[in-house]
Formats: sequence, C-alpha cells, structure tokens
Amino acid sequence: MTTHVLVLSDIFGLCAGLERLLADLNQAGAAVQFIDPYQGQIQHFADEAQAYAAYSRECGHETYAAIAAQVFANSKQPFDLAIGFSAGATALWRALANTDTRLLKQAILFYPGQIYQHLALTPAVPVQVVFGHSEPHFAVTDICNQLQQKPGVTAVSTDYAHGFMNPASKAFNEAGYQQQLDNLIRRLC
Repeated sequence: MTTHVLVLSDIFGLCAGLERLLADLNQAGAAVQFIDPYQGQIQHFADEAQAYAAYSRECGHETYAAIAAQVFANSKQPFDLAIGFSAGATALWRALANTDTRLLKQAILFYPGQIYQHLALTPAVPVQVVFGHSEPHFAVTDICNQLQQKPGVTAVSTDYAHGFMNPASKAFNEAGYQQQLDNLIRRLC
C-alpha cells in the first residue's frame, strides 16, 4: 500500500535542500505531492533574506494559506501525512482547521513561525508541532503549552534552530534532520 504525503515547503521553495527530503521520503515508499510558494519552479536563493523577499513578493502568508486549503478542497486522493515547514507549516495549520478528516490522517508542522497569530484555530486532524529552541516573535515554551491544550495537538521544542531541517538554511543541523526524518518515516509505516 502506498503512503500519500503532502509536503509544503518553507520560503525557499523547491531547492536542492528540499530535494534531499523529497528523495528520502520517496525512498521510504511515500508518494509525495509537493506544494510551494513558486508553483514548483526550482529556486536558487543566496540567503534567507533573498528568499523572504521573493516569498513576500510572489506569494505571502495569505496566498500560501489559500493554496494549502485549495489542495485539500481539490484532492481526490486522501493524504496519510501532511508535512509543513516554516511558512508552509503555518499555511498548513490554517488549512487544517477546515480540512475534512477523510482527506488527511495526520500532520507534522516544523517551526511554524507565524502560528502565534492563529492560535484561535483548532485542527480537525492530529497534529505534531516541532519547534526549534527559539522563535523571534514568541516564547516557544508558552506556545507549546497553548497548543497542547487543543485536542489532538502535541507540541515540542528541540535543541535546534528554526530551519534545522533545510540544508539551504544556515540553521541546518544534520543530526536534527536525521532524527526528524526517522520520526517521519516511522509515521509512514
């Protein structure tokens, strides 16, 4: 049986760093559908500032949340797992409040930096939120505590920085990537 996975990228979109994760998920037997702010065009940003400028210009938070919601609205095939990173994780969080549970079994959100603006939402499916050790706009421990008050939501912080799963990020951490990749693969089984 094929496991169907939806991946929503961070502001870097489809880049060499994300291709590694997609390949690792495919190797684990997942059929991956990929969503990003740039309609699947490969990106080559010099740094996070350049990526954020392009994200703000070409997509932005509202549009990305609408794209995420539209994926579920148009889906003919249910997803076993949805994975979001940073801006993609926040877009996914917003979409999950209105997602039919027949379309998705569970989600994992990595370092959704804007989630603090959307705490009134409650996802309709089980969600694990994985933060780095800190975020610039909120205290991670406080947000974890608030999120865990919601049914089906677990929230944890790691010893790594925001962006630790993306080799294109200066915060990339190989040990953190491997640890969370193992967690993702366990969920695919």
